[in-house]
Formats: sequence, structure tokens, C-alpha cells
Amino acid sequence: MTTKIDCHTHIVTKEIRDEYFKRTQGFALVMGFLDKFTKNGLVDDSLNTVTDDDRLFLCPCVDIRKEIPPQLAEIEKILEKAKVVGIKIYLTYQKGRADDEKLLPVYEFCSKHNLSVTYHNGLCSLVLESDNDLEGSNAIYVKNMAEKFPDVNFIVAHMDDPRYDECINVIHKMDNMFTDFSGAYEPGTKEDDNMEWAIETFAHAINQYLDTYKQILYGTDFCPPINLSAIEEYEYTIKKIFPPDVYEDIYFNNALRAFPKLKEYIQKGC
Repeated sequence: MTTKIDCHTHIVTKEIRDEYFKRTQGFALVMGFLDKFTKNGLVDDSLNTVTDDDRLFLCPCVDIRKEIPPQLAEIEKILEKAKVVGIKIYLTYQKGRADDEKLLPVYEFCSKHNLSVTYHNGLCSLVLESDNDLEGSNAIYVKNMAEKFPDVNFIVAHMDDPRYDECINVIHKMDNMFTDFSGAYEPGTKEDDNMEWAIETFAHAINQYLDTYKQILYGTDFCPPINLSAIEEYEYTIKKIFPPDVYEDIYFNNALRAFPKLKEYIQKGC
């Protein structure tokens, strides 16, 4: 059986971790939350949760409304302790574009430390506070930075929902760009209401090119406190879209290419 690397979760507490690993096995990347998400009782103990578990790796977030260099200095202090493999930036939730000049220190930091950048792109959670800057999160702005920083990998999460076809066109043939369809099956979304429609929509975008599978990551966005509990649904979706001979790429190999720091940790047994 192929080992799975879930490249997009919010396993931010030990309780969420325990629930996740009761249902699936493998490794998972944990995306830290913005402070504004925790104002209404949502807990983020991602640092301690990841530190205590060899199966988990951290992508702390950078709040683009705050001064960025001090945040990077704090992240630098926990790089090894927390097995940091990337940085998370919450576009749409926060007004801004991936190619804004103020984010250049983030990309320079990632270049220095062999880290990747994962963005939230496209539509947001139905329950989290958002600036709703959908246009600002367009994948085309990510491509601008991918071209400027060819030694940094950039992940356009959620296939830039609902700009699925456009997203694949943007990332195609960009060796340092990847995407996923994590978070699709949130209750109340069209994708969750009609999974077969969602699968056909994802497949239409992905199948524009024969080699797109090399840039697709497995991700669930798992976080039950914000109504994201789907796991098996993503495995079903992968089976419906991709042939078995590329499962190892989708579940494992692509993640190691997208997150070179993750590859280092896994190769040395964390």
C-alpha cells in the first residue's frame, strides 16, 4: 500500500491528531492558523502538536497584515524543533496578492531555508472570518513569484476554487508550482452536495494535459472544528480521476518534490 502524505491539514491540536490517525495512516503537514481565526474559541496548539509526533510537519502561517520580518525571525527559532517544511499564507482571507512587494522577505526566507510556500487560494471556509479578496488570491500572481524565485516551490491550494481550469493552465509546465483540491468537501458547498459533479469538474481541469498528475498533491484540509472531516472522500476522488499507476505520485512522490525540506526529514527518519 502506498504511504500517504497529506499535504494540507489543520491538525492544530492533539485531539484533532488523534481523530485523524484513527481513520488514516501516513504523514501530514499542519497549516497553522491566523490569530483572527482563534478569537471565537478555535484553538491552535500546532507547535506542540507537531513537535510531539514524528508523523507531523509544520507550515506556520505569516500574517500579511502585520510586520513580516519579526514573524520570520520567530519562525526561524523553531525550524528544527517543529520540523518546519513550509510557510502558509492566507490569501482571500487577508487582502493581498502573492506578488505584493511586502511578501518578498517570505520568499527570500524560504529560499534560504529550503522551504515551500502554500497559499490559500480561491473561496474560503463557510465559518471563518475573511476579507473575501477572491481576486487577490488568483493563481496568476503566484506564478509571477514562481518565475522570480525558481528555487522555491509554490503550492496553490484548493485548485484556486472555483477557477479550476484556469489554475491548471497557470501551473502547467511550471516545475516549482503544485496544487490540490483539499477542502472541497465542506458541508454546504456545491462540491460536497454533489461529489460526482465535483469529481467531473476536477477531472476536466486536470485532464487538460496528460502530465498534470505530476503537479497534484494529496490534501484533505482536515479540521473537524471547522467542519472539515472528509478523508475517504478524497481517496475516492483520486481513484475516480487517476489511474493506479500514478497513485504513488499523487500520494507520496509529488509531496517530496513540492516540499524538499519534508524529503530531508523523511529520508532521515524525522
